[in-house]
Amino acid sequence: MDPSSEHAQRRYGAIKKFFDWALKEELVPRKRELRVLDLCAGTGIAGAALCETLHEWGIKGSLTLVDKRGEDLSLVKNWLSREEEVTGIVGDCLTELPKLRDFDVALLWGHSMAHFNPFQAAKLFRSVAEVLNPGGIFLIEETDNFERLFYRGRYRSPYVEVKSDEWALLSLDEGYSRKRGTITIGFYRIPNWELVERTELRFWDLAGIAGMLSMAFEKVGIVSKAEHGIVGVDDVVYALLPHRA
Repeated sequence: MDPSSEHAQRRYGAIKKFFDWALKEELVPRKRELRVLDLCAGTGIAGAALCETLHEWGIKGSLTLVDKRGEDLSLVKNWLSREEEVTGIVGDCLTELPKLRDFDVALLWGHSMAHFNPFQAAKLFRSVAEVLNPGGIFLIEETDNFERLFYRGRYRSPYVEVKSDEWALLSLDEGYSRKRGTITIGFYRIPNWELVERTELRFWDLAGIAGMLSMAFEKVGIVSKAEHGIVGVDDVVYALLPHRA
């Protein structure tokens, strides 16, 4: 998400409001210093929003970001109004997490669960439990895709993702894997049907995420949009009291 865009700035403001709410509700721990880990971070919008909010609460925050795209990670300081302790790690969080330790908050923000099949998600959740301190929390922003796409019948293929006067980006369902629980989606630029990307996605439901988290954490729950009341932030699954292997 481009930090210079108006949409991104509105999104950033909404995320800050959520973390302010989470601190008031003591969902995020109130300590003198918090180490924040932002996974699949992109430009670091969520981690930066948390660190800025921590500063407003008089809490010192340090931020570690993990993402495959180094060019996105380089933009994180555009979100920050002051110098913060920031570490960017270019790589896959499934391989990088075992190298990390001692965080107070872990974030998976912006509907990133679609990139993990159930086997990868189980590995991810176990690894996050290992890197968090005993009083740490894992926060996942996600939508309930079972309800949205299937129960309410909004699943469409083909689907126009982006459209202009000259071209459109179309997504096309290209098959389902029963062994991985994923749908292969092809993204095509039309009218020439140029393949832009082909990827496997998993459409998660919130209860499925929470249930799987309960194998790695003692306490899990879901904060709905109605409960936190912040426009621009989706439902948030949380996990506390990580189990140790």
